[in-house]
Amino acid sequence: MSALSLSLSLPGRSPASSSASSCSSVSLQKRIRTCTFIHNVPGRRYHPSSIYRKLLVGHSCRHHSSRWVGLVGLASSSSSSSPSAHPPPSRVSAVIVGGGWAAFAAAWGLVHATPDSDSKTLEVTVLDAAPTPGGVAAGSAELGIKGYWRHYKNVKRIFEQLDLSLDESYGPYAETAFYSEARGLEVVSPVFASRTPQLPAPFGTLAYTADRFTDLPPVDRLSAFPLFFDLMCFDADEETYAAYDKISFAQLVAKRNASQQLYDVFLKPVLIALMFAPPEELSAAACLAVLTNYVLSHQNDFDVRWPSAPQQVFERWTERLVDRGVELRGSTPVSHVLVDGNKVAGVQTTNGENIEAQIVILACGASALPRIIDKSPAAVRECAGLRDIGNLTCSAVTAARLTAEPGYTAPLRYASNVFGGLDGDKSVAGTFYDVGALMPEGEKRVFGQQVEVDTYNAQNLVNAEDDAIVSAARRTLALADERWLTLPICDVRLARAKNAATRFVPGSHSHTPAMIPDGAPRGLFCAGDVVRQSPADFNVHRGARGLSQEKALVTGLAAAEQAAKDFLGLREVSASVQPLAVDADEEHISIAKESVRRAREQGFVRLDLG
Repeated sequence: MSALSLSLSLPGRSPASSSASSCSSVSLQKRIRTCTFIHNVPGRRYHPSSIYRKLLVGHSCRHHSSRWVGLVGLASSSSSSSPSAHPPPSRVSAVIVGGGWAAFAAAWGLVHATPDSDSKTLEVTVLDAAPTPGGVAAGSAELGIKGYWRHYKNVKRIFEQLDLSLDESYGPYAETAFYSEARGLEVVSPVFASRTPQLPAPFGTLAYTADRFTDLPPVDRLSAFPLFFDLMCFDADEETYAAYDKISFAQLVAKRNASQQLYDVFLKPVLIALMFAPPEELSAAACLAVLTNYVLSHQNDFDVRWPSAPQQVFERWTERLVDRGVELRGSTPVSHVLVDGNKVAGVQTTNGENIEAQIVILACGASALPRIIDKSPAAVRECAGLRDIGNLTCSAVTAARLTAEPGYTAPLRYASNVFGGLDGDKSVAGTFYDVGALMPEGEKRVFGQQVEVDTYNAQNLVNAEDDAIVSAARRTLALADERWLTLPICDVRLARAKNAATRFVPGSHSHTPAMIPDGAPRGLFCAGDVVRQSPADFNVHRGARGLSQEKALVTGLAAAEQAAKDFLGLREVSASVQPLAVDADEEHISIAKESVRRAREQGFVRLDLG
């Protein structure tokens, strides 16, 4: 994992404070402080009782107090007498590499595989390179605000299991405005659940945005209809999915003669915001999968709400995992997987510590995963399912949170916004928010005082000086309100990462690993955004695809489920941790897909992707 750089102001103040009263009157230039955490610090452990009885302060920035907590607990587990092809040993150890949604889900799935627990049966350890297990979502500045979409069934369930309220953790469902650098406001997406009657997909999406475009004539919108053929058949089978994966989405749009204005105004910024890269550099299969999830399947699927306290879920989740005996270790990067014959034997950390385990779940993302595989023995490095993983690439992301001086506000017209283009570069896009407007209803909400700008595909910005990132954020905000060009700022928080998210480039499907990589030693699993998402892998992703907490969560649970069956002798795991699939296609969509399949089989229709 790359270094996470946080730029903070106000000596002695916590970054969690966003109140205007925390701002002083000295110049902004004097108040920005930079604190960089390099995620390869030797492993550090703390006893869990110290964490939640008295929160531990791990690392602190110069002039700034920030909690970075490493956790450790005693192992516990689940047992079952159900038969298995491989009778379980008296004690099973599992190591999970990573610290985000996938890693926590894998740990959660293992320790809840059965309703009861037995510390003599299962030991679970989570190793995270970052100082605090919990991924970027647990930090004080996050690389992108992560939304909650209505179809996130598994995220909803984990909130319920952690006794957390979505209504307290997230603001209300919000309209989303789309801006282009060239033309300003292009379209405003409504909250579709509020629109009645509910129409069959995709007619609800089309009908209820018909009057929301500012400068996209109906003829341009209608030019998208040929793409619906591709949405009906791209994941019909492995061969078809692989064919769509070989071309870019931009090439597919050109082949279907969709209008350039439709592409520039809507499709391109939406896909960059959802997938962190421009469609020219994205697989058509990956883009169609994401569009299916968020736009095509059901009228309400594009509805989104934004978190007011993104760290809350990981704080509670950490507490519950520790209570179940899971050991969580921060600042413990993994070097490689250990192998004993045809099975895994554990992992070795970068400081040379060997940690034995029969189960190794790699849930560390497309940046760290290739490095771990490359340093692992040939049985891992050269197996068919992992040997090409070094060909995967990642997108750069920057995030800037700005707080105005006391007495100054510039409320954004819409709380949630997507933008396309930055300084003439159409390959850059992102999101920006009025943070106060994202707070749950009923809480004290100050509009227009604190904002955040997240920039994706930001390769040309990620290495820039802090002032350049702040300036770019101001120019982006000016798309909605030009006051942000000059509004006095008293607090700045920045985050940046060169390798923030998997880039699903054309041909990447053949490089991405399955949950159980082909030919890998027994006991090795993969989880997270990087896991393969083709039709054959439905039981792993359950229809959650692209870059999302939902996919990470589902694949983590799926890896735990399979590991529990293989090593704990279970026929099935507890229903509480079985991954939930997305809602089935509406009947007319299912009929259309079957009709296209039959037409292709009989030779009446061909893909024409060459």
